[in-house]
Amino acid sequence: MFDPRDKQLADLETNYTAYMQTMQGLSAENFLASLGDWTPRDIAAHFIGWNRITLAGCSALREGAEPFYFYDGTNDYRKVNARFFTQFPSTDLNELLEDVTSTKEVLMAYLKTIPENEWELDTGIVHYRGNPATIARCVDSLVRDYRKHREEIVEAFHTK
Repeated sequence: MFDPRDKQLADLETNYTAYMQTMQGLSAENFLASLGDWTPRDIAAHFIGWNRITLAGCSALREGAEPFYFYDGTNDYRKVNARFFTQFPSTDLNELLEDVTSTKEVLMAYLKTIPENEWELDTGIVHYRGNPATIARCVDSLVRDYRKHREEIVEAFHTK
């Protein structure tokens, strides 16, 4: 259903890199400017949190447990994200991007330890949208999130 582990990890790295390049090109004003529901600053806080909880979620799945954040899935993770906005309150672009990088590196190091045969393993946990919750699905969500939020920023500020 999903790409093999190494392909997904490469896609995660590619989309993270593109997101970071876009963020580094933002002016201080645009970094704090509204995109509707949130700002690029909020998106950075979002990724610090999601890099961390994706690791926790993958670890839980490997143990046959439901990731703790699934409770908020049908709410588009609004409660989870709101917590990240307050948990990581900095308005310093460089500080937040350093945290995005460090949390992504920790996540990647963990994901590289997961054997390919566990990547799409069905441990009996069902994703709130149906079908099995797997490590591959968690990583796919993060890949798509980096891509989507980068595109949102590029579209809003006509940057690359």
